[in-house]
Amino acid sequence: MKQHTIKMQLSNKTIFFKLLEFLHLSMKIELIIIGNEILIGKIKDTNSNWLAKRITKYGHQIKRITSIGDELDVISNTLRESMVRNPDIIITTGGLGPTFDDMTLEAVGIALKRVLKQDINAYNSIKKSYDKACKLGLLKMEGMTPEREKMAFLPEGAVPIPNIRGTAPGIKIKVKDIMIFCLPGVPMEMYAMFKEIILPILREKKGKFLEKGFIFMGIGESQIAPHVTKIEKKYPQLWIKTHPRIGLSVEIELSITCFNVENGEELAEKAMKELEMIIIELKGQIKK
Repeated sequence: MKQHTIKMQLSNKTIFFKLLEFLHLSMKIELIIIGNEILIGKIKDTNSNWLAKRITKYGHQIKRITSIGDELDVISNTLRESMVRNPDIIITTGGLGPTFDDMTLEAVGIALKRVLKQDINAYNSIKKSYDKACKLGLLKMEGMTPEREKMAFLPEGAVPIPNIRGTAPGIKIKVKDIMIFCLPGVPMEMYAMFKEIILPILREKKGKFLEKGFIFMGIGESQIAPHVTKIEKKYPQLWIKTHPRIGLSVEIELSITCFNVENGEELAEKAMKELEMIIIELKGQIKK
């Protein structure tokens, strides 16, 4: 009996520690999307959508997405505010280029109270990119200009991230327990850096994201709303959301999601079956 009790205690401890480890691995992440062109509607912000899908896929939570313009004080203040919330990772996109309004690195330096210094690795990487472009006939002006050199000045302590699709390097810099990544705003350049540098971190600390859902017809979103609220209260670990797809009641998607819930699959299945029964009772139809 005593031996059985000891085994049970050890088993419970093992489960507890596994759960702690499981929850610890999942990270909280904030995105800061920088660019006047986004705020005036000149271009669409596809970067945050692309990043959110991939970050969520590996069980990590996007806690906030902030879009701001190319202003030193706005960028530096936004970064400081984000750091106060203590996410595991902050990712910025945009503002790394050679023009006067590319000021992300300077703003990061201000926010962290770190001077900008020319990084020889960043300088050589930029020079190599321009030399190659000139040899290929893509650019006419050779050599390093002040505008090109500007991209090699990084906040003290920052590590440059090579840009295999363009010229401006990204950076990674750690402040206490927060890792900050500054990536280009050009999608193809950003994708390449993300896949090379950030994706391996997401895989290593992979959490668990679950998403289930179905489409129903014949009843409106407002009709199902009170029932969804009751089910959400019954299963507080789940996030249940309806999304109208066509018209008032032609098609509505119902999705159930959760992060890092040990028995999430089981809970989601139960919630989904209960909601399906409610929709049928309300004379709605489940789309197969």
